[in-house]
Amino acid sequence: MALPFHQRVLQPLAGRFVNSIGAMAPAEALESARAELEKAGNPMGLNAQSFMTLRVFTAVGGLGVAFWLFNNPAVSDNMRLPLAGFVAIVGLLAPHYILQKSIQGRHGQIRRALPDVIDLLVVSVEAGAGLDGALTEVVRRKEGPLVDEFRRLLGEVRVGKTRKRAWQDMADRVGEDNLNALVASLTQAEQLGVSIAKALRTQSDSLRTRRSLQIKEVAAALPVKMLFPLIFFIFPALFVILLGPGLLSITDVLGALGGGQ
Repeated sequence: MALPFHQRVLQPLAGRFVNSIGAMAPAEALESARAELEKAGNPMGLNAQSFMTLRVFTAVGGLGVAFWLFNNPAVSDNMRLPLAGFVAIVGLLAPHYILQKSIQGRHGQIRRALPDVIDLLVVSVEAGAGLDGALTEVVRRKEGPLVDEFRRLLGEVRVGKTRKRAWQDMADRVGEDNLNALVASLTQAEQLGVSIAKALRTQSDSLRTRRSLQIKEVAAALPVKMLFPLIFFIFPALFVILLGPGLLSITDVLGALGGGQ
């Protein structure tokens, strides 16, 4: 009773209403949304039901705005259909697009943090700590989505889940290729009795090599990506700057010759 009225009554009622709408979605769609939200780190505290409700609201709102634009006399006839179609498509696809961008951004943060985190794990393991102790040290010293996943993994191990199952669940939950490779390497090292520190160091070197190759691929693709801006934007401006004064001079000379005749 010490909480404000809106926190005690209004927010729970709104949450139940939102979840009840999303719960009407098919079970396959809810499971897919749940997996995607896990990969994105559950942005804004959304669950599968509330995300499906958000998709319904944005779709209905987009269609409503599109219908209004299509029948609005202030919009020109040539622009009504394209503008209405664009708004409808945005309303239908915007939540999914934003979610995919959130997943890509989180995966990028995990990829960038993984080599440094593995190096810290190697140092801790070589200093005599076990893998769980090394993870605890990483969680204490680092921040970010990868560290959050390690913190969740340690919590699952403490409540009784096997280490192998907890690592595999983390890999499935995140869905990032480099993290999947790390989990597979640690699982194989544990099964074969290989040194954990050696497996981690090998994985760190592999990640850095892979990142270097990805950077080279991006750099190699830059000339092709720059071709279209050069042709359609930069070259025309250069032609105007370089040839414009000469063309004006030629026009003046031709006009003077024509006037003299």
